[in-house]
Amino acid sequence: MPENKTPDQIPHAARIMDYFLGGSENLPVDRAAADGIVKLLPGGPLGARANRRFLNRAVRTATRRGIGQFLDIGSGIPAAAATHEVAPEAKVVYVDNDPVVGDIARRILGETSDGRTAYVDADFRDPEAVLSAPATKELLDFSRPVAVLFGALLHFVLDADDPYGTVERYKDALAPGSLVILTHSSPDYVSAPVRAAVDELYTNLRVDLASRSRAEITRFVDTEGWTVLEPGVVSVNEWETPQERASDADYQTNREDTAGFAAVAVKN
Repeated sequence: MPENKTPDQIPHAARIMDYFLGGSENLPVDRAAADGIVKLLPGGPLGARANRRFLNRAVRTATRRGIGQFLDIGSGIPAAAATHEVAPEAKVVYVDNDPVVGDIARRILGETSDGRTAYVDADFRDPEAVLSAPATKELLDFSRPVAVLFGALLHFVLDADDPYGTVERYKDALAPGSLVILTHSSPDYVSAPVRAAVDELYTNLRVDLASRSRAEITRFVDTEGWTVLEPGVVSVNEWETPQERASDADYQTNREDTAGFAAVAVKN
C-alpha cells in the first residue's frame, strides 16, 4: 500500500467493477480510476454489464431447472444484481479471498440476509477449503444439484496454477443435475489495438491475465460426464435460451466489447 494512504484512498478492482455495474459500493477514487480505464477501453463498462446480464440469465436458467443452491466463486462484491438478488429463494455461498470484498460482502449480506446467504474467505485454487468451509457445509447440500459460478474468474488463473484440474475438483464434488456457469476473457474477437490496451491495463494493475481461446475455454466444460447446454460456448452477449432471451443492450454490445465467452454445462 502506498505510504500514508488508507484502503479507501486506493482504487480497488472490485469497487471499480461495482461502479461499472451501476452499484453503490464504490468510492470517488474508484470512479476516477474507472474513468481512466474507459479512456483505454471505451467498451469496458459495456463488457462488464454484458457479463453480469449473462450470469443473471444463467442463474434464472438454473432456478428454472429446479436448482436452489449456488456457489459463486470469485464473486467480487455481491451487489448490483448479484446471485442472491436474482434468485431470492435460493441459498447462496459467495467465495472470494480479498479483504476489501470480504468486508463489504459481510456488511451487505448481514443487512439483507435471512440465513440463505454466506460469504467464505477462501482461494479458488483450494477447492477443499472452499467446499469444507463451515458456511458452505451449513448452507449447501452437495447430495443435491448445485450451480457453481466462475464468473470472470478463470482468466486470472495462470496455467501454472492448473485451472483445468482445479475446476474438475469442484465438478467431482457435484451431484448429477448440477450446473457449471462460467465466463472467460478471450482474444478471439479482439483487434490488435484493443489487445494492446487490455495488456496495458492489466500491467498497470499488476494483475496477470490468462486470456484463452474458445477451444481452450471449452475444455473447462465439455468434459466426460458433462453436457454443454445450448447455445454452447458463445460470446457473452449472445448466450440465450428460449426462456432467457438476451436483452436489447446485449444485442447492441458487440463481441469485441464483451471480449469473452460464456457457457453453462450440466452434470449427467
